[in-house]
Amino acid sequence: MPVYISTVCLERNRWGSRQPSYRVSEWLPRFAADGFDGIELWENHWLAADAGERDRLMAAETPLAVYNTYAAFSDEHAEPLEKAAGAIEKLAAGGVKYNLGNDPAKLSEYRRNLLKWADRLPATCKLLCECHPGTILEEPAVAAKFFADLDPNRFGVIVHVAGNPDVVKEWFSTFGSRVAHLHVQMRDAQTNPALPEAREKLDACFSEVTKHGYQGSVSIEFTRGIGRDEDIETLYANARADMAYCRKVLS
Repeated sequence: MPVYISTVCLERNRWGSRQPSYRVSEWLPRFAADGFDGIELWENHWLAADAGERDRLMAAETPLAVYNTYAAFSDEHAEPLEKAAGAIEKLAAGGVKYNLGNDPAKLSEYRRNLLKWADRLPATCKLLCECHPGTILEEPAVAAKFFADLDPNRFGVIVHVAGNPDVVKEWFSTFGSRVAHLHVQMRDAQTNPALPEAREKLDACFSEVTKHGYQGSVSIEFTRGIGRDEDIETLYANARADMAYCRKVLS
């Protein structure tokens, strides 16, 4: 089961200026040497990159497994969607993480633009919906209706694994094999796999994953230290520990 590093995990400016604080290309050999199977690329590590960095990312041997976009799906956001599609083509991304908006009145508009965008993307790129809190698809039952008639081989969903086994169980019970990607978020002491008191809930979360015969991929999205000192070496050490734990419990 492939385990990726989300480049946003190490990005201290993810919620502030959103201007990259490090060059992903410089970390690619280290990611590979330490056992990550590829990267989930935060879109600003591409959109805000200079030509040299873009060339290095396009030429990289490390698989760019998922392109992480925040482009919106209302009619007025056609340009960001086109930029995302162009990046996905140039980077030969195997999948794209996206979110729909938060206006229930625009459900049909979001769906129309999503399907149009899917036709624009390479056929080999899987669309992975992060049914995020604050969006119209945050409830599994609502999301299930939205995706019911869409090809599950093309339109997958992302499940967050962050210490609550009941949430993991509900998403897997609703979507089964349509779950194609996991975002692992071990952001605090209560989700630290090195602590015995945290292991019980984490083990229960991943037990739900394996119980449903999961065959998808995993990204270490957030880890301990995020939102505090944001020391990149500390974040990376924690992300490596999370990767090792995921490999152990999902093997």
